Amino acid sequence: MSRKKNSRQWARLRILCAGGTHLMTIIPDALELVRELIPNSASQLFLRTPRPAEALVEANVLGVLPPPNGYFYGDSASFAMISPAEARARAAHVLEVRLASGGALTLLRNDGPAFDADDAEDLGRVANYFEHALRNADEPGAGLSGVVEDEAMLLATTDGDILFLSDSASALLGLLASQEQQDVDRRHLPPFCLRLVESVVHGERYPWRLPAGTLDIAGGVLEARAQWMSAGAHDAIHGRTVGIFLKYVVPMPLRIWRALGSVELSPQQMEVAFWMGLGGGREAARSRMDVSDAVLRDCVKAVYEKFGCTSEAGLLAILRPVVSRM
Repeated sequence: MSRKKNSRQWARLRILCAGGTHLMTIIPDALELVRELIPNSASQLFLRTPRPAEALVEANVLGVLPPPNGYFYGDSASFAMISPAEARARAAHVLEVRLASGGALTLLRNDGPAFDADDAEDLGRVANYFEHALRNADEPGAGLSGVVEDEAMLLATTDGDILFLSDSASALLGLLASQEQQDVDRRHLPPFCLRLVESVVHGERYPWRLPAGTLDIAGGVLEARAQWMSAGAHDAIHGRTVGIFLKYVVPMPLRIWRALGSVELSPQQMEVAFWMGLGGGREAARSRMDVSDAVLRDCVKAVYEKFGCTSEAGLLAILRPVVSRM
């Protein structure tokens, strides 16, 4: 089949999963490629992560909900808002592979031929890339820089009731709810934000809990911090207002990878350009790739020509825009 010859798209998927960004962050881009490599009507990803015992203990002590231990992403509006069982029942053909680290990748096809052995083999290859991304992901915001694509704020009571919600904040809360397979509740804070509020409320009692955090979400990383927005006596704490400030940041590996899609590069040229962009020059590519100096030189020359620049500085200016530390 023609997809077997699409080495450029397979290379893009492999590079995307090798940049140290969490699978949940890159999954919208990854599933777009999967649809080209294995034609399907919709894709779904379910991740299950072990919940640390200390999270449950802390929740009982502070009266807050622990972080979610499962995430979901679907790339089709017709399937994203229904349960997995319903989606499978409505699809004419289903292909699924379990991930060793928890969860599953499911492809659905409404019409056309059933999935075949080649499709199953290709999906297994995709799963291997996803497993690599999960094993090698950095902690959210762990030294990575990124591009701020949206900023938002909301106001809430210490009990978690929302007092003010901007349009951008509402959209981000909707994205969180979708990943946790919950209905959007614009009256009450989701678990992630509740923990930030509790960090502010119990700041004197638990000074090691900073009122800030990051969470991997589809297409980016959500960075949040919380602070008091109104004054009041300590014994009247439940009448005070907490502000939560949100940033939606695209990590630099994903930003660079997306920029590489704007030009036609061979798989090897693409990999050289990716590591140059991420590491700051050709020495970064040399350390990550097993290629001769001559091959590296030819790839760098071709990359410069495709992007219309003549130096490392020119290439980095294209691939790495002004950033915000996460």
